[in-house]
Amino acid sequence: MAQSKGRPARLLIIGLVVIGLAAGMARLIETDYGKVAVSTIRISDPNGVIIAAKLYRPVAASPTNKMPAVISTHGYQNDKLTNDSFSIELSRRGFVVLSPDVIGHGDSGSGVSVGGVLADPKYTGSVQSVYEYTRSLPYVDVDNIGAMGHSMGAIITQRLGANNPGIKALNIQCGFPGDPSLRNVLLTQARYDEFNFFRDGQFIVDNLPSTKGRMDAFGLTTPVQWDTTYGSFADGTARRAALIQMEHHLLPLQKKSVAEAVSWMNLALQAGKPTLDPNRQVFMWKEVLGLITLLGALFLLIPLTNLLLALPFFAPVAQPMPSRYAASKGKWWLFAAINAAIGGITYPIMTQFGALSDKVQAILPWFKFQVGNGVFLWLLVNIIIGTVLFILWYRGASKKEGVTMYDMGLSFDRQKTVLDWAIIGKTVLLGAVLFAVLYALEGISEWLLGQEFRFVWPYMRQFPNPERFGMFILYLIPACAFFFINGGLFLFGQIRQKEGSSPAKTQLLWWVKVLFAFLAGLLVVWMIQYIPWFIFNKGPGFELLGLPQFSAMWPLMLQVYIPEFMVLLFLHTWFYRRTGRIYLGALVTSSLMIWFLAAGSVVGL
Repeated sequence: MAQSKGRPARLLIIGLVVIGLAAGMARLIETDYGKVAVSTIRISDPNGVIIAAKLYRPVAASPTNKMPAVISTHGYQNDKLTNDSFSIELSRRGFVVLSPDVIGHGDSGSGVSVGGVLADPKYTGSVQSVYEYTRSLPYVDVDNIGAMGHSMGAIITQRLGANNPGIKALNIQCGFPGDPSLRNVLLTQARYDEFNFFRDGQFIVDNLPSTKGRMDAFGLTTPVQWDTTYGSFADGTARRAALIQMEHHLLPLQKKSVAEAVSWMNLALQAGKPTLDPNRQVFMWKEVLGLITLLGALFLLIPLTNLLLALPFFAPVAQPMPSRYAASKGKWWLFAAINAAIGGITYPIMTQFGALSDKVQAILPWFKFQVGNGVFLWLLVNIIIGTVLFILWYRGASKKEGVTMYDMGLSFDRQKTVLDWAIIGKTVLLGAVLFAVLYALEGISEWLLGQEFRFVWPYMRQFPNPERFGMFILYLIPACAFFFINGGLFLFGQIRQKEGSSPAKTQLLWWVKVLFAFLAGLLVVWMIQYIPWFIFNKGPGFELLGLPQFSAMWPLMLQVYIPEFMVLLFLHTWFYRRTGRIYLGALVTSSLMIWFLAAGSVVGL
């Protein structure tokens, strides 16, 4: 027994060391090796809602050495750390930076008002309170405060500037152009912006003459050229439009975006004093290190599971893997292609309707994740379709081929459908232990080093309040059913693959083919949206097809979901092969998926 635990124990220790080193190095980069003090602050807005913000304070800032400040606001389906690129690069150049969680996001309370964001000129998602807090800091030069934001944050930034004339500089990223009353405005626009209300009527591409809307915002009567500065910083009329060769979501990670922002705030708030070259950037190293912690934590599940299964209590969870049935080559590709097509067809339709959270919440008022509701409806429809198709197939296969639920990885008896509730109970407990260990590990990283396990997007982070944890439980139910039926009975039962020449080759081959069956349809949706745009300079694809309702948010979200599912499906395949049953994989994979969703999804009112 001791020998069987040796290799998993070594791998577990190595994994923990790698995660610890990566998180520690990320902390060093974030703090500029001790030159910037980074902390999380919490304040109350006028309604008593708690607002969280990440504060980056150069240690040299003091009441006798006041420094300019910048408020950096994230986009709609993001949180405060999404703007790390700007926060890190500005703070290491002598700016105090506050990056808040808009209400309904991250660690802040309450919920966001979509109507307020789109229509109320006074609505800032409580970022106005963050501005007032910034002005109260004794080490901030209140005469030199700037604001910047991406997408939803761009709208909020524009309103901060309009409502607070004391804000001296703005960087509007993927937003509306504003008006001449705003002081010193840098517009940063994505070449491939999926949102037509940010793109149409305000911005053009390929150096064509700009529209009247942007000319009016700049206070000009002549066409506005990209990457050209107009006006004067001294009187607040400075204007610049920077074109970034990127789509909407990833604009904050582009070197040019960051360099433009750093240079603009330096000229507006520091009078252009000599500082670090704006192109000398280190933020991407922190993102890479965050990716290492994220992937390291996920793959830590493998040696951890092996260690736990070596214990007598959990050993029965590892059952022999069924081997009597495997789908023929022709049937495998047919069923896999049908499944991929169903997922691809239903994704843009169901997510679009599900995202109308007022409709979902009218029926299910506890389901408040606005983007999460789109995923919820997509999962639900695919569960129904998958269940019906499986039942129809199983009736025929059980009569013609003698297939049983044991072959599907469900039953514990080879002939009859027998559920061993003792083993199932231990499986549920094992899944809970695995999740709890990862959650605790991430919590220790946040507590000691202030580092979440993430890459660009919020993935592993602590639940800030009981409400988010409660919604995690609610959304976990359909996700677990989805991975049990669509990701279990179908992938490892109905289209179970044949064994390869070795366990490692089998795992790799199964995983690659599972990716096709699960993700090919979603990849096609992504390609329809982006390939015409990226290659032929025409798009977005769904707008070219006359289906603008399927454009914008949901093809964009596939850039998060597809890589996420690729990793989760590797683990899902491994869990099935390790336990011979579909239960543990469904539990762990769905828990991770909904953890990622609950950690980062915006909460509506």
